[in-house]
Amino acid sequence: MKTNLQFPQIILAVVLIALASSCGGGSTGAVSGSTGGSGGTGNNVAQLVVDAGPGGIGTVDLAFTTVTVCMPGTSTCQTIDHVQVDTGSEGLRILASVLTLPLPQQTSNGNSAFECTQFADLTFLWGPIATADIQISGESAKSVPVQIINPVTASPGAPADCSQTANQQLTQDGTVFDLGANAMLGIGSFRQDCGSACALSVIPATYYSCNSTGCSNATQTLTAQVQNPVWMFASDNNGVILQLPAVPDAGQTNVSGSLTFGIGTQSNNGLGSAVILPVDSNFANFTVQFQGMNFTDVNFVDSGSNGYFFLDSATLTNPPFNIPMPDCPKSSALQGFYCPNPTIPLSASLIGSTANGTPVGASRTISFNVASAQNLFNTTGTAFNDLGGESSGNFDFGLPFFFGRSVYTAIEGQSTPAGTGPYLAF
Repeated sequence: MKTNLQFPQIILAVVLIALASSCGGGSTGAVSGSTGGSGGTGNNVAQLVVDAGPGGIGTVDLAFTTVTVCMPGTSTCQTIDHVQVDTGSEGLRILASVLTLPLPQQTSNGNSAFECTQFADLTFLWGPIATADIQISGESAKSVPVQIINPVTASPGAPADCSQTANQQLTQDGTVFDLGANAMLGIGSFRQDCGSACALSVIPATYYSCNSTGCSNATQTLTAQVQNPVWMFASDNNGVILQLPAVPDAGQTNVSGSLTFGIGTQSNNGLGSAVILPVDSNFANFTVQFQGMNFTDVNFVDSGSNGYFFLDSATLTNPPFNIPMPDCPKSSALQGFYCPNPTIPLSASLIGSTANGTPVGASRTISFNVASAQNLFNTTGTAFNDLGGESSGNFDFGLPFFFGRSVYTAIEGQSTPAGTGPYLAF
């Protein structure tokens, strides 16, 4: 899911608008990391880094890896670094300005297939669907539909239902600085980025058929949709494990971790002591109990968000919570982040959910801190375990949640030793 990007031009980390049934979306926590997947090295392990982003543009709390894309069926390839790893979405999306290969583009009804990807921070991505072979570490997937992210000046331009919503004009992201990365790698809970809804019906602001006269909304078959490449691997294709070490409360300049493919498929990716958190099969959400209240709508774990994003300052500050959680000053260009002083210690209980949102299973209590974003950004750190901000009415456990943990994401329909995905475990 798209996140806040770089400082000082940081925008609010928020939820990717759920388009259809298969779209997701202080201390290091009271629950320790699993002793299962060991990460490190192996043909199914890719290295992660949390740093200032491509060219040192100033990103914070974003995890990157390296991906190789190839012309389908050939050895003509390009290796792309600083690809953001996002467990809250599905599919590889590459900036056109970064891509040097002339990947073959898909067609839709005899025309070019395009996709719009809208975000709740009032931005969107727009560009054609292409096909590529993908290699990450020792794993590979063949003929994978991916999105090429067009710049604002490219033709055809985005249709009106893509560039605006509810009479609100959206901003198109089309540069490295906009995205905070060279590409986005969505390796979330689902196989495709939209699923059966887009295959069966025309869904506005999703897939399009475009020609020289313009673009029209279109259906997109499951196999032609942008795919989570992991489930297309020949093996180790049932999920991922994202592992990052604990970091100090004051932050750390650079952090190295690992992205391990497969759950229970090799000796380095077993579940170990990780405990399953059931998620609903439509959006991979779960229930959160906070300060005695249950929140059952759109709560998720997402490495693509760069903070703990939950509720809002007015809700937290007033009864029944009475937690002094001020927003950052508007003059600081940090709107959407919290700036409490001193740091606020908090806890929340995560409870599994069924497909209809009914809580299920035992709760998992985690502890976390929220520090002043203004103070954190005045350091040289790029990795923070206590960055937080607003997400009205719901909880988004972003990258700070991952520090000091092994977090498992099982993919829908894929068999694992703990059952069929989707589920989370940590």
